[in-house]
Amino acid sequence: MVKGRQTVRLPQRREVDDATDSEVETPTPEADKPLSLANIRRVLLQVLPPLTLAALVSPVSQATLAPVYGSIPSSVNHAEAITATILLGFIGRHLWRNWAGDFSIQPYLALWAFWLPAIQAYLFGYSGKWGPVLGAILTGFVSCHSFTIPSAYAAAQALEGLGLQEQLGDIAGVALPAIILDLAYFRPVEYAFSNLLPRAMTWTNLFSPPKLQYLIACIYALVSPSKPYWLATLGIPALLHGFLANPHLDASFRNLEVLNRDLGAHNWTVLDRQWSNTGYISVIEGSIDQFRALRCDHSLLGGEWLLTDEKRKTEGWQVPESIYAIFHILEAVRLMQVEPAIRDSDAHALVVGLGIGTAPKAMMAHGIDTTIVELDPVVHKYATKYFDLPKEHRPILQDAVSWVSSEAAANTTPGYDYIIHDVFTGGAEPLALFTDDFLHGLRALLTPNGVIALNYAGDLRLEITTRILNTIHQTFDGQCKIFGDAPTTTSDGGEHFLNMAVFCRNSPGPIAFRPATRADWLGSRSREQHLLPRADFEIPFPSAQTKTATQDGDGGGDGGGEKDRRILRKGEESVWRRQQEESAIRHWWIMRRVWPDVVWEMW
Repeated sequence: MVKGRQTVRLPQRREVDDATDSEVETPTPEADKPLSLANIRRVLLQVLPPLTLAALVSPVSQATLAPVYGSIPSSVNHAEAITATILLGFIGRHLWRNWAGDFSIQPYLALWAFWLPAIQAYLFGYSGKWGPVLGAILTGFVSCHSFTIPSAYAAAQALEGLGLQEQLGDIAGVALPAIILDLAYFRPVEYAFSNLLPRAMTWTNLFSPPKLQYLIACIYALVSPSKPYWLATLGIPALLHGFLANPHLDASFRNLEVLNRDLGAHNWTVLDRQWSNTGYISVIEGSIDQFRALRCDHSLLGGEWLLTDEKRKTEGWQVPESIYAIFHILEAVRLMQVEPAIRDSDAHALVVGLGIGTAPKAMMAHGIDTTIVELDPVVHKYATKYFDLPKEHRPILQDAVSWVSSEAAANTTPGYDYIIHDVFTGGAEPLALFTDDFLHGLRALLTPNGVIALNYAGDLRLEITTRILNTIHQTFDGQCKIFGDAPTTTSDGGEHFLNMAVFCRNSPGPIAFRPATRADWLGSRSREQHLLPRADFEIPFPSAQTKTATQDGDGGGDGGGEKDRRILRKGEESVWRRQQEESAIRHWWIMRRVWPDVVWEMW
């Protein structure tokens, strides 16, 4: 046989089979189908990280705005804006995907996150010019929604791997995933972070909002599908700025030195600061006015004029003096005339809300066994460390609503002769502590002969103020009187934001006070002037003035009639959110007159 190139001719039937096979499409592997489980998992691993981080940015942003604008003004329309910006991110991807292609926005979003604290600190400097509404909107957009939009954009880009627009159409393929991810994922995660963050800040200061801003930036960089490492050269200077020059970051003593260097030019010094479950808590001292105050976000929990050698020698001071008369007025609960009279050595007092501890310190100074219920452990720590709160008391560091409810239900306590209800934070009182349910619980804790003093700060023109005062009045069967710490009208006759002390008794009888003695003053000149409520500062209960406004309707569901309509019931707190916002904004302007803008802006 001759060796060489040979050809083989295939049978004709086999050629036909080959031709037929070439016309059959190769089956798509199951894993490569758009809606296969493997592909869905792969897409979700790209969709969920940016949305999760954006959900964390939301409460962190709100927390960092609160020291400058207050927690309530910062949250106005925040939830609605979140929904709008998520939809905007999804729509933006749909409109720009042909132009942007596969360009990944996440590395640049990480770079923006690194520089945001510095940008935010710069924008805070305009808070006095912009005010609590416009300032909170503009700064909130930069610090929060500038993350939400590109995060939603990145999620929409990842979702393209499922081919939803080809299957559902352009409108449904964009709108449905955006709505579902917003309601079913983003909202629950944001809610979880909002509730976890305050608790985490009581466990450790590692999770303070300024630290979390930089941590979020690092996580954004790590989870980004593409990582142009040259961007790190732009992010590193932002980290250095944070640790060396950002007064808001609480990472080291260096940051506090920067803060006090800048505040020192305005004669202010921050002695201590810490984030906690009620917000940003700090102790600040003024070198010119010589007073020390305890701050929570954009409000003051109390303060004292310092006892200096000059005041001791020239003015005869013996003790530091409270900067607010209302705290001494609340102490007058001890002077209320009841039969039989209550002896200090036998008395038990309950104080709900600590502040710097002016009223409970007075109770303890008179030898009264005192229990303090305070939500924020840092407030209690600073009141002890910087305002000389004696340790001879029983501290209850938990939510007053749950504690009072359990104590009243258990009915195991012997009862309190005096109760002082003084709660205030973030520019407004927590309404849950003024509902009929909570106040009935407080009354259950009083002895039959006990008395109570409640502090409420608000505008008498607002319906929520009327509701709260009426709730107090009805809970204690009308055995109450209201006193302000100032006249109820301004020079032009207009009512204004006012601190009020409401005194009530558990048993029938008149609201009257015995004369104060030198022993009652505890060496304080301010107590000498303000301890006894002034008759000319008495305020009538609004229930007597609004009868005609309550004639329509059936009067409510738990007793009917006019009496039960205009009160604050448990579960109705959210109904009055808008009026609480108005009150908080008024309070914001008041605080800006107490301290200059720079103190609030620098924290």
